[in-house]
Amino acid sequence: MTLDNPFLKALLAEPDDDTLRLAIADWLDENDQPARAEFVRVQIELARGVPDRDRLRYLELRQRELLMAHDAEWVAPLAQVLECRPGQWGGWVFRRGFVEYFNLPAPVINKHGAKLAKLTPVRELFLRPCTPGNVVTLCVKPWLASVTHLYLVNADLTKVAIEALLDCPYLTRVRVLRCEIPGNARVVKRFRTRFGSVWISDD
Repeated sequence: MTLDNPFLKALLAEPDDDTLRLAIADWLDENDQPARAEFVRVQIELARGVPDRDRLRYLELRQRELLMAHDAEWVAPLAQVLECRPGQWGGWVFRRGFVEYFNLPAPVINKHGAKLAKLTPVRELFLRPCTPGNVVTLCVKPWLASVTHLYLVNADLTKVAIEALLDCPYLTRVRVLRCEIPGNARVVKRFRTRFGSVWISDD
């Protein structure tokens, strides 16, 4: 799908819409990409929950088969942005048919995040290594508006970084935030008020 594809633009604007994702699967079928279309449908069905154990096993196996056969092709645009060598894993995971999870060093996502966000819904970020300065830089990125899960691992947040997170106007969809804050009950309360359900280590 090219950057000007209206289905891709709609998905980036409404990444929670599975009806839209299924419409994209139909578009992929109509444009000679049946394997990708099937993969989208398989992952959506798995994400919704499959009570029948035989059906679940089939879908899990099919998901694996499709990824093994097509992963390099499907992630090629992301790999190019991240400057990955052929066959090198770029720290990504597919969710509901599209790459949504990135496990990357914070400087890498700060450098390439805007380009990635034009290609796929960037929903989950696991950032390691991550410094307070990286966090401050991250918090001025408009593409953060799509992020729902943010893991800042061993970031050792400073007061400036903490305030940057609390004041960030783009972290409006965050449902899970994991970070480490020096023991300060008032700051922890501010985080929980700002973000709702958060996972904070304040040891």
